[in-house]
Amino acid sequence: MNLAIRDVRYHRFKFFSSTIGVSLLIMVVVAIGGIIRGVILDSATIIDETGADLWVVQAHGAHPQGGTLGPFVEISRLPQQIYHAIEVMPGVAQASPLATAWEHVKVMPRPTRLMKFMYMNALLNTAAMVEPGWMAMPKLQRFIVIGYQLGKIGGPPLIVAGRGIQASHYEMVADVKTGFHVGQHLRLGNFDYTVVGLTKNMVGFTADPVVYTTLTDAQNILFQQDPNLLRSQRPRIAQPFTDLAATQPRLARRLAVTAAASAEDTRSVNAIAVKLRPGVSAKKVADRITRWQHLQVYTAPQAVNLQLMGSNRLILFQLALFRDILVLIAGVVISLILYTFTLDKLREIALLKLLGARGRVIYRMVLQEALFMGIVGTLLGSALELLIEPYFPRRVVATYGDIAQMLLAMTVVTLFASVLAVRRAMRVDPRAVIGME
Repeated sequence: MNLAIRDVRYHRFKFFSSTIGVSLLIMVVVAIGGIIRGVILDSATIIDETGADLWVVQAHGAHPQGGTLGPFVEISRLPQQIYHAIEVMPGVAQASPLATAWEHVKVMPRPTRLMKFMYMNALLNTAAMVEPGWMAMPKLQRFIVIGYQLGKIGGPPLIVAGRGIQASHYEMVADVKTGFHVGQHLRLGNFDYTVVGLTKNMVGFTADPVVYTTLTDAQNILFQQDPNLLRSQRPRIAQPFTDLAATQPRLARRLAVTAAASAEDTRSVNAIAVKLRPGVSAKKVADRITRWQHLQVYTAPQAVNLQLMGSNRLILFQLALFRDILVLIAGVVISLILYTFTLDKLREIALLKLLGARGRVIYRMVLQEALFMGIVGTLLGSALELLIEPYFPRRVVATYGDIAQMLLAMTVVTLFASVLAVRRAMRVDPRAVIGME
């Protein structure tokens, strides 16, 4: 006869309700760990999936050290033709010019049941801060536009629906998180674009999804000025040539046209992704690019670190601290549950001692119950977290390694708590508990 099983059956409701409470607490702890891992993956996704060994950006920016902090952190502008000089350097297999920037479109929301529930909860709890009807209003869908040259690195690594970009103009591939669908037409800049394919899990360090276009289309979307603004600028651009027009009208006219074309030129890029040949030292190539082209060069790990330890640094530290606090709280709560659960059985333990039961029998019973509560609670909480992961607005990735670590930690906590509880119970005088004194 197993005393632990008999005791669990007898106190069925109390035991299983406590186990469910423990599992919900573990679910929150595992979820926060998954959020931390999701932020880290979001910060590295574009850099890793592009497959570039080096990232070349503008040399002088707002950073006090003199270098622009990567293509996705600060604004970087380079002449497009520079990539030709980098591509012919020794050790470089490929240099791909990329145009990147944030863009947005207005779309009507398609609320899910979860969104409706959150909306009603916001209205009930923050009525003074929430404007009724906001769910029916158009929302701004932010995304990162990445323009690349077809056949070079920098494009979508995976197509989950539709196809990749084949035409030189007016086609795009979007991440599924944008909510766009294959065949949808979008107005970006001065032209209409068609979504021909979908990719997955391609987001920036801000969790904004990515939209891919050809390099020329991205330059038109991101760099082309408003035609009305250009019309107002043309007289000012042509003004310096007015005096020259009096003596050399044909030369002045050509120079004015050239100046106007330069003002309208969109052939700029934000970064150059460099793929090296196998066995080539990234540091040597980076030093050569910096010396001869006077540009800022980051290795792939450095580019990831700029995003991870930039805007996401504080949120990572805060989430990590909050997770540690929750782990401590979980340990305290589980210890208190086991302690009180054991003390509630003082009368039964006293009877066992009077009947001559050995101490290890009582220890085994309490330890088995504690381990069952800790292990089942951890597994159930982890399963619940994995079940709700797809419904989080931002990527959450809890691995089996995280669950194994939590299982080990909860096993140690339950063993420690059960030993303290049973030692307290073993010091009780059986005769005093059953009323013989």
